[in-house]
Amino acid sequence: MAQRKQGGFTILELFVTISIVCILAAAALPSFSSQVKNERIVTNANQLHSVVKFARGEAAKRAEQINLVVLDTKWLVKIHAGTPEEETLAEFMPSHPSVSISNLRNMTVSKTGAMPTAQFIITDGDSQTADRYLCVFSSGQSVLKKEASCL
Repeated sequence: MAQRKQGGFTILELFVTISIVCILAAAALPSFSSQVKNERIVTNANQLHSVVKFARGEAAKRAEQINLVVLDTKWLVKIHAGTPEEETLAEFMPSHPSVSISNLRNMTVSKTGAMPTAQFIITDGDSQTADRYLCVFSSGQSVLKKEASCL
């Protein structure tokens, strides 16, 4: 009987391939982890910025004062705060326990959209990630920055 050669991988070829994949994965893991942490900060910074813009837009649209109220770890956008007609229009809360917002405080947005100046720091406390800074100006305009200066 003639022998036929069967196709396939030898056990040695399989182990070499698995070893190479494992080495590449181990080299890429720290970079991937850092990327995930940075994306958490950027996502939360963008969400916080959106809430500020939303509050300003609602104040101008409704021609009424809007309040940004801190409640535990949330920042609530309220209209008619402290009255029976009080309504929460939106809220912000960090999406991950490692992310925190410094200098979060109660603020009032006037019906013209003006608000007190403020600088919020969005951080995860890790020196390997880049913190973000949300600068709010008295006109109500706001900008996200990587630098600590709001000038």
